[in-house]
Amino acid sequence: MELVDVFKGARVEKFKRGDVLYKMGEDPRSIYFLIEGLVGLVVWSESGKDHLLRLFKKNQIFGHRSFFAQEPYHASATVIEDATVYVISKEEMRDRMKGNCDLAEKLLQTLAAELRRAEEKQVVLTEKDVTARIAEAVVYFKDFHPTHSWTRQEIADFCGTTAATVIRTLAKFVDDGLIEQRGREIIILNKDELLSQG
Repeated sequence: MELVDVFKGARVEKFKRGDVLYKMGEDPRSIYFLIEGLVGLVVWSESGKDHLLRLFKKNQIFGHRSFFAQEPYHASATVIEDATVYVISKEEMRDRMKGNCDLAEKLLQTLAAELRRAEEKQVVLTEKDVTARIAEAVVYFKDFHPTHSWTRQEIADFCGTTAATVIRTLAKFVDDGLIEQRGREIIILNKDELLSQG
């Protein structure tokens, strides 16, 4: 079973850049599947600064962790690039799951893979210096969604630093011949060398 099969017959909604699908602290009412676009999972710290925790692209599910944990959303889902989304209410998802082992197994696989990625990211944030974190974030973003022009703030939020640090570090990568910058676009020239930074 593919994840998209879970959402067959679900309602389709369209969102514009900057729209919020759900907010931190709200109780989950739906589960989402991204047909097109890009959605970021954003959390706000006590100081009011936002942090980009995760990204969702085409053919990914989101909103499901809080649904299964039966707890309020721990972050907000914000549209980064205009998005088309399947939406299933929690009641309908419960109905679809009843007696459907294939669906339950697929959702468990998805949650397990996300947990592994979260653990790997935590290791990167705690054990690697800022240069290595920025290098890995650039490679991750380019692999994840190659056509999106990532802002320096988005990169900074993702790897736990400031936009000014990202700008300085990217300039160093340019000087070292690892990347090129054309406006906001970043072109990776030497991926292996970039990943060895730090």
